[in-house]
Amino acid sequence: MTLSVANIQQTDSNEMWAMAMQWVSENRKLIRQIASPYIRHMAADSNDLFQEAAIAAYKALISSQKKEKPNQFVPFFRVIFKTNCIRLASGIQTVQSLEDYQLPCPEKPEESDELETGRIEEALQAVSKRQREICIWLLQQPEPVSTPDLARKFKVSRRHACRLISSSIERISGTVR
Repeated sequence: MTLSVANIQQTDSNEMWAMAMQWVSENRKLIRQIASPYIRHMAADSNDLFQEAAIAAYKALISSQKKEKPNQFVPFFRVIFKTNCIRLASGIQTVQSLEDYQLPCPEKPEESDELETGRIEEALQAVSKRQREICIWLLQQPEPVSTPDLARKFKVSRRHACRLISSSIERISGTVR
């Protein structure tokens, strides 16, 4: 039985992904060490961090293989992962937009506005008065609002605006479940 080139490449790709995942699971301390200067500025949890590390490890494996320098994997990983951490800390997307792909999503059932308003009010009970004010303002905006816009509106630093939003999401997520 012969395998096509596409099947061989797919197998290689799957093996490389498995190797990247294994390397990440074995080197969590190094990953945290590389990310430590940036982690407090990221709107990401440890799972997100390790997923970014897995992607960086996969890219580093590919790069070291293409350049025929397998002993350069760790330096390649450090550069790729550190770049991704800096991007995450500054709010830049590390992955291309998903709008290019047709992703299946379930049809959203029609809910009455009263029920939705009630659920929103219930969820906002978990946050502070200031966070509630910010959340309500965000919900009233017709288009997405950037962090600098939010910071200007409420006269806080961009970093503080990110922290407010992040902690609001954490609190609301804890009550809605």
